[in-house]
Amino acid sequence: MPSLFDGRIVGVPNKDFTPDIAARLGEQFGSYLGRKSVVVSGRDYNPSSRMLKRAFTSGLMSVGVEVLDFHESLNGEISFSIKRFGAKGGFLFTTSHSVKDSVLLRLFKSPGFELTGPKLGFENIEVGRVGLGDIGWVMYSEYIHKLYVSAVLSFVKVDEIIPRGFKLVVHTAYSPADMLVPDILKALEADYVLLQNVKAKAYESTYPFTRELERVCRIIKATDAELGVVVNNDASSMVVIDREGRVLLPEEVMFLIALNAPRGSLILADSRVPGVFKKLLAERDIKVVELESEEELIEMSYKMRPYLVYRFNGSFEVPLFSLGYDAVITLVKLLESIAMAKVNVSEVVGKYREKAYEEVKRVSPEKVPSETNLALPTLFGYYKRTPEGSKYIVYKPEAGEFSLLSPRF
Repeated sequence: MPSLFDGRIVGVPNKDFTPDIAARLGEQFGSYLGRKSVVVSGRDYNPSSRMLKRAFTSGLMSVGVEVLDFHESLNGEISFSIKRFGAKGGFLFTTSHSVKDSVLLRLFKSPGFELTGPKLGFENIEVGRVGLGDIGWVMYSEYIHKLYVSAVLSFVKVDEIIPRGFKLVVHTAYSPADMLVPDILKALEADYVLLQNVKAKAYESTYPFTRELERVCRIIKATDAELGVVVNNDASSMVVIDREGRVLLPEEVMFLIALNAPRGSLILADSRVPGVFKKLLAERDIKVVELESEEELIEMSYKMRPYLVYRFNGSFEVPLFSLGYDAVITLVKLLESIAMAKVNVSEVVGKYREKAYEEVKRVSPEKVPSETNLALPTLFGYYKRTPEGSKYIVYKPEAGEFSLLSPRF
C-alpha cells in the first residue's frame, strides 16, 4: 500500500502503488464526493503517472463520477479549474521529488483547496458502484492551458510589467510548465531562456535540485539575466535565484511580492518569519500570521482569503486567484511587484539577508547527511523546525556547497 509523506499519498508504481490500488482509491474518493460529481484530472509526463491516473479514473467512473481530463497539467491548473468549471474535486499524479522512484497523488476539493493529512481519511467510506446506465463519462478539455494563461495575464497589470524588460532563466524540470511559461513570458515581452522543455520519460531528480540550480546560475551569469527560477514537476513549488547567484529563501520571495500588497493585507505562513521582514511589512500595515501546520494553513487560506500564502519549501498560493500552490501565478506576481516597486532584487536581498539570517557554517555535499537529521528536503536544500525557530540548509550553486542559516527573530 502507498504511504503518506508530507501529508500526501506516495508510493512506488507497480510495487506498493499498483493500478488496482489506484482504482480502489478512485472509488473511495468518488464515493466521498458523491455520485454525478464532476472531477478534474491531470498528470505529469511520466508514463507511471499516466498509468495510475487512468486506473484512478476508472475507479471514479465506477461510482458514477464524471471526469474532465486535462492530460498533462500543473498543480495550479487543477485548483484553478475546479473553481472555473464548478467541479466538486480534482486530482493530480506526478513523480515525487522527495521519495525516490515514487509517484505522488494530490487530491483536491471544491473550491480548489488540497486535501492533506487527516483530510484524506475517507478510506473506510462505503463504496457505491453504479449500474451500466450510470457509469461516469470522461471528457477531454484541450483548452485548459489557454484558459489558464489568459486568466493569469488578466490577474496582473501586464502594462506595468512590460516596460521593465525582464531577462529570465526558467528551468521547468521536465514539467508541463513548458507549455505555459513561454506564452506567459512572451505576453510580458520578457527575454528568457527555457531549460528542460522536453517530455522526459522519467525525470529522476530528487530534492535538493543542486544540478538544476548550478545550471541556472551559470546561464544567469552568461546572459546577465535579472532572475532565475526553478520549479518542480507539478509547479507547486519554486526557487528564485538573483543576479548574484544567491538562492532566495521563501521569506525573501514573500517580502518581494508583498512590496505591491495593498495596505491591510494578510499573509499566512507555516514557518516562523524573521523579525526584520515582519517589522518592514507592519510599517505598511501588512500582517503576517504564522501557523503551526499545513492543514491549518490550508484551512485558514480557504476561510480568510489572504493576499499570499507560503510554505517553508517554496510553495506559494495566491488565494484571490486560486486555492492551490502555484509557482506560475507566483512568478508573475513577483515580476509585477518588482516592476511596480521599481526595485533591484539583488540589492534588496543583499540589504536584508544578514539582518534576517545568520550563517552558522558552510557544509560540503559529502557532510550534508550528518546535518539533515529530521530535516525535510526542499528544492533549494533542507528545512528543519526547531524550538529555537526555523533553520535552513541552502545550496550555494556557485560554490557547490551548502550554507546553514539560522533566522534572527
